[in-house]
Parts: sequence; structure tokens; C-alpha cells
Amino acid sequence: MYLTDVPQGGRTVFPWVGAGVRPKRGSTLLWSNMNRAGVPDPRVQHGACPVLMGDKWVINKWILYGGQIHTLPCVRGNPHAPFLRPIH
Repeated sequence: MYLTDVPQGGRTVFPWVGAGVRPKRGSTLLWSNMNRAGVPDPRVQHGACPVLMGDKWVINKWILYGGQIHTLPCVRGNPHAPFLRPIH
């Protein structure tokens, strides 16, 4: 999600697809980086062009394909579950 308009530069580009998106405040860019078989799709490799004028502020949200429930179980006593620790 783009938080600022960028007067010049700052595009998000997908070179293997031949596409680029100009940052526009309030707009969101969403894509899947996996094909229909669930395999990473190298065609959606992307990068950010330099900002030539202004500032570029963005928010990233990663949506994971597949369950994460067994990766880091949220159970009491798990030292790696920081949100279940008592707050002092």
C-alpha cells in the first residue's frame, strides 16, 4: 500500500513481465508469487526504482500460502511465543 504520492521515480517494477506501477497515495498493489501448482513464480520478481523527487512511504503485508499453525505453536510454556508471556 502506498502512503504517499511520488512526484518522480519510485515505481515498483516487474522486469520479467514488463510492467511497472507508479506510487499513488491510498492505492494497493497485490500479486501472487506462486503459480497454480504452488511453486514460486520467478516472473514476478520485482524491485523499486529510485525516488528522484519526494518521499516514498509504503506498508507491506505478506499473505502466506499454506498453514503456519505448526511452525510456531502458540501454547503456554513455548519460549518462542512472545505474545503469551506475561506482561510485567
